[in-house]
Order: sequence, then structure tokens, then C-alpha cells
Amino acid sequence: MDFPLYILIGSIIGLVILSAFFSGSETSLTSASKPRMHTLARSGKKNAEEFEKLFKDKESLICTILFANNLVNVLASALATKILIEFTNTEGILYATIIMTLMILIFGELIPKTLALSKADHFALKIAPFIRSLVIILYPLTKILNNFVKLILKLFGIKNLNLEKDEISENREEELRGAIDLHGEDSSRDEKNMLKSILDLDEITVGSIMVPRKDIFSLSSKITYNELIKKVDNSPHSRIPVWEKNPENIVGVFYVRMIIGLKKPDSKKFDIRTFCQKPWFIPESTKLDNQLMEFKKRKEHFSIVVDEYGEFLGIVTLEDIIEEIVGDIDDEQDVLKISKNVKGIKHISAGSYLVNGNVNIRDLNKELNIDLPSTNSSTLAGLVLYESRIIPKRGQIFSFFNIKFEILSKKNNQITLIKLTKKKI
Repeated sequence: MDFPLYILIGSIIGLVILSAFFSGSETSLTSASKPRMHTLARSGKKNAEEFEKLFKDKESLICTILFANNLVNVLASALATKILIEFTNTEGILYATIIMTLMILIFGELIPKTLALSKADHFALKIAPFIRSLVIILYPLTKILNNFVKLILKLFGIKNLNLEKDEISENREEELRGAIDLHGEDSSRDEKNMLKSILDLDEITVGSIMVPRKDIFSLSSKITYNELIKKVDNSPHSRIPVWEKNPENIVGVFYVRMIIGLKKPDSKKFDIRTFCQKPWFIPESTKLDNQLMEFKKRKEHFSIVVDEYGEFLGIVTLEDIIEEIVGDIDDEQDVLKISKNVKGIKHISAGSYLVNGNVNIRDLNKELNIDLPSTNSSTLAGLVLYESRIIPKRGQIFSFFNIKFEILSKKNNQITLIKLTKKKI
């Protein structure tokens, strides 16, 4: 059955337009911002909801677009070949190949994809309902094609293409980190570090950021009222651990606000334990993201860190975790507060620093833009002890992680000052 020439040419033009539509659709749908679409869908945007439904079955979406695009391209090429063979005999195949390749490449691929990339979100919202309808209509066919593809892959020994939940979570985290790095090119370093710190919370333990036992201000359960008032006046803390018999046996947490406005009690009858809350003990292996949620759930700001044997190691507060995200939070009392302090780092020459042994490794990494591991130790002194496997002498030099560590000062067996020098690469 022969058709007039103008109908055939018009059909070719229409098919190239359809090819452009499907090519642009593929680009806009895959390039559109998934987080933005999710936000729009939650706000009630109907087309955004259709967009999210499309990506619940990516296989069907991609198969539908590829099937439709290839169908129109092949049909357009076949019609062009038929027309040119009638005019030029066998040479029509060559002419049709050249002409249709250029037409499809320029008008069916490059132009629509370039336009789709420029306004991916806008086009994705416009076309989502139509593509969704097309996916539903062609679902039986695309299902057969997908199963056929899986069968072929299975014959070649390729199985289990679906990622496990852990792999998907890891891939999404890597994607987020990449997005943060890109975001960091146009914003401040502090914002970039803050966003990355949030992602790091599930990898850091409370043992890495706690205030160690030796640096903690605590009170004896036998303290008198007058002594308590004197110590509280000189302390910046609102919550103070209370011990009995020895400083490692914590029996309660004293809340300073509980004695505000209290009439002076009989000094003989005063017992600080009546003003204490029950201590909340947590293992040192607890991850910061879980601890942050527990602080919120229990409406607590303070917890006691213990090891696997229940031995008192230190304390961690809500502020400590928040500081891991936003950096140090300084107030007018911080000069009195004993905690991790990046002020223990002093730059002395190009690539060389004097660092206190009790400086937190994570703070050091952020301050000097290095990558020392904090898995097995939380302080720089602890890292040197762990890596050297000895108690070093004053003046001894170690080298690991492409950094030189020189022990400058010690107090008993505790490393107090280290000279850190970055090696030139």
C-alpha cells in the first residue's frame, strides 16, 4: 500500500519530534532533583507525586522510554530509506543512513537533551503524568522485555543485580558527601564541615568525644553545705557528678539549680544526695547519632560513660555532641571549663605545630586539615601511644600517617606536648 510522498515526509518529521520528546524526557527525568521533587510531593504537588511513582520502578521507566524512543527512530529511518530508494535505487540506503543519523542526532538527541538539562525540574514536572500513563500502558510489554534481559544475563552468570539495603545506604551517603563537596565550592568551609559532621555521627563513639575522668569536676557525697556553696560559686557547671567513697564510684548527678532559693539547711542534716538525680550510664561504644536521639527522647543533657566492665571513664553532654556538628560553642565561662580545646594547637612554622597531648584528634583533623584516625584513640597522646606501642621518652621521634611526631614534654607517663610536622609530598 503506497502513501503520498508528503504523508511519508510528514510522518518522518513527526517521528523525529517524538524521538526528541522521548530523549528530552529521559534526560529531564534522570537529571531532575530528587530531593526537590520529594519536597514538592509532600507539599501536595500532583505532578511531583507522579514523578516519585515513576522512580519506584526504575526498570519499567527506563525500558518504556528506550522502547518508545528506539521504535520511533527505527520507523523514521525505515520510511526515509523507502523514499530515497524509490528516487536513487540502491544508493538510497546510504543517503538515508547519513540523513537520518544527522537528523536524529541533532534534532532527536542533542537539541532536546540540551534543553532538558537546562530546566530539568521544570520539564520533569510537565511530562511526568504522560510518561506515567505510557509506563502503565506498556507495562506488560516492558515486563516481558525486562524478564528476557534478566534471563540473558543469567545465562552469562550475572545474578542478583539488586543492591542490599546496606549498599544502597552507603551509596546514598556517598552521594550526599559528593553533594556537600560541590556545595562547599560556593559556600563557606564551616557550612561544609557542619554538613559532613552530621553524616559522621553514626561512625563516632561517645568515647571519642567524652571529657575524660581525670579532667572532670566532681563532688563528694560527704560535702557540707558551706563547702558546696563555695565550690558551686567557682564552678561554671550546672550538672556535677557526685561520688561516694572514691571519685570513680558515681552515685548521682547534682543539679545546681535545685539549691537556688533554698533556705540554708541544718549543716548536720544536709545530704547532697537528696538533691541528686540518678546517674545515666552509657557504654563508650555508643554511636553519637544514637546518643543524640536518646538525649532527645529522655530529655537529658548529661550522661556517664563507662567501659564494658562498668568502670567510670568520663562524661558526655548534649553540648559535646552539638559541638561535633557546629564546632566549639564558647561562652563567658569557657575559660574556666576543662574540656577538649583546639587552643592547644600553636603554629610555629610552615607545616609545624606545637600540640598539647590532650587535644582531641577530630578537632586536630579539622584545624590542620589532616586525616589522623580516631578509631583506637581520642587524643593525640593516645594515638602516639597506640601507634608506637611503647611509652615514649622525651625527645623521641615517631613517623606515621605522613606526619612526624616529636615528644617535647612528659609528666610521669603522660605525654603533654608534641611537635607535629607535616611531611612534604
